Amino acid sequence: MSEHNYDLKKHRLLLISTGGTIAGEVAKTQKSVDYETIKAAAFSELVESTVDSIRNENGIELIIEPLEFCEVDSSDIKPDHWSDLAQIIYDKYDEFDSFIITHGTNTLGYTCAALSFSLLNNAKRIVLTGSQVPIGMPGSDAKTNLDNAIRIAIWTKHDIYGVVAVFGSHVITGTRVKKSTEFDYDAFKSFNTTSIGRIGRIIEINEDNLNKHNSYLKGPSYPLALRQNQLKLENKFNINIVSLTEFPGMNHEIFMVLVRKLEVKGFILRSFGAGDASSSLIPALEELKREKIPVVITTQAPNGNATLQVNEPGQYLKNEDLAIPAYDMGIEAQTAKLAWLLYKFRSGDITYELLKEKMITDMRGEVKVMWESPHDIRCKE
Repeated sequence: MSEHNYDLKKHRLLLISTGGTIAGEVAKTQKSVDYETIKAAAFSELVESTVDSIRNENGIELIIEPLEFCEVDSSDIKPDHWSDLAQIIYDKYDEFDSFIITHGTNTLGYTCAALSFSLLNNAKRIVLTGSQVPIGMPGSDAKTNLDNAIRIAIWTKHDIYGVVAVFGSHVITGTRVKKSTEFDYDAFKSFNTTSIGRIGRIIEINEDNLNKHNSYLKGPSYPLALRQNQLKLENKFNINIVSLTEFPGMNHEIFMVLVRKLEVKGFILRSFGAGDASSSLIPALEELKREKIPVVITTQAPNGNATLQVNEPGQYLKNEDLAIPAYDMGIEAQTAKLAWLLYKFRSGDITYELLKEKMITDMRGEVKVMWESPHDIRCKE
């Protein structure tokens, strides 16, 4: 009999399955004849040895309840899924100590960002993970990632709040999750910054990054939510936005055609350099400004920073207030944040000016605003 049996600390964990590669949502030609898609309950059974180890070594009785949310390839995840996942966590907040979401890798970063904005002061851990190879197939990384997600979900050495991704050897804050490869087991990196920590034989935490991650979840207007009645849920998105990549000679009329024909309400433009859109696009940007349709400008450089402060084209956009600089935000955070703020603007909760201000406000660790001049570079955390 374990020495902990008389005094076990119970930890209730909700394991939410959304499908994806980890559950076997792969092309039929990649499946063996007898291979079946894994359900949420099967994940619980798969980690029984891990649960036993936690019980014996840590004195924690881990109770995992599976929930089958959906069964889709993550390329088919929609903003409605983001809203519903946030709602589930809100509804079950008082029942569970932590949450794990198994998710396909293609859009895992988008869901992480969306949940980060949806649950404003969450004091419980929401851990997303997935795999490059499905459970049951040779070389699968699924069980390792799931085991590591559990280790982070119940870890007691450090307080970790809010949304994180655990994948390969990385623990990443929810608004910086970037898929960097479709092949390697370490498929995700922390975009444009260092991760919260690394996980392998031991868990190694960057305490400065963890403290920064945690700091966004409490403030003078609201405390960390220990109970559901304190939790602030804002899980609505207006996804009527378009993401475009600029190329030389791009026709500026594309923007207004999309507005007139599809009633597009916001744009993300992957432009050149540090946000240096071509002057040929200015007529469209001026009209979009008049109609209060926000344009977020990012860069095509893989690790770039769209400041709109380096070259004359970007400076003109900034001086004329024709675009919102994305700075070092990843496309996942840009998309989720713009859709989240656009809902608030279109429903009358915030003004257009406040939308623009919030897009460059670091709300969840998603952006570092940088001012540049020939003699001075300053950062605003």
